[in-house]
Amino acid sequence: MADRRVILEGPVNFRDLGGYEGIDGRPVRWDQLYRSDSLHRLTAADGKQLAQMGIKTAIDFRAHDELDRIGVGPLGELDLQHVHLPTVDRAMDTVRPEGYRPPTTAAEVYRGMLQHGARAYAEGLRTLVAPKTLSAVYFCMAGKDRTGIFTALVLGLLGVSDVDVIADYALTHEVVDQIHDRRRMESPSVEDLWGKLPEDLLGAHASAMETTLTNFYTDHGSWMAYASSIGVDESVVTHLREKLLETS
Repeated sequence: MADRRVILEGPVNFRDLGGYEGIDGRPVRWDQLYRSDSLHRLTAADGKQLAQMGIKTAIDFRAHDELDRIGVGPLGELDLQHVHLPTVDRAMDTVRPEGYRPPTTAAEVYRGMLQHGARAYAEGLRTLVAPKTLSAVYFCMAGKDRTGIFTALVLGLLGVSDVDVIADYALTHEVVDQIHDRRRMESPSVEDLWGKLPEDLLGAHASAMETTLTNFYTDHGSWMAYASSIGVDESVVTHLREKLLETS
């Protein structure tokens, strides 16, 4: 699966979702949908490469405070649509309600993410099926957590197996040290935040996604049921499959 990684000068976790087997054995189309770490790190050469790849849309799952603090960088100079869909209002220094118990595992974090990120994820799906959206890329900071859950949702709706969803998530672990090193350089104070996070959230371990999927099926039953619960019409899923799966 290493050949799905797109080599850029800035982002290190930019990957094509093509090739996975979906419904009725139909593979996900290559060169249509990508996932990435934050695109504020794009260089001029990267921008040209994205243009050559035909990227028309960039869906940004970063929080409002991340966008305010870091900005879009060279992404804002490219001829593409930047769609900001924050899964939370604030990623840093969030005030927690009294009695709040922080999650102790990555799977707990992701379980909550499916709930509080529902509006952003629903709009992300609608964006993908809108005219002239593809090819598209979606991203957060590391391209691992908020991006990872949206990836599971998209692949799940396309009928991709849990085995492949887990494997795709775990590909981030190959570059997680690079991602952390860059975050430390850009914001040294991030170390204090990381010390409060579940230890397994600092990596991209297959076991975290395995447990996430187990929890997901307990909570929601199926990807279609979840999509319906967050207000995504069945026609959106139908169009998603038409756009992203090869024909029989």
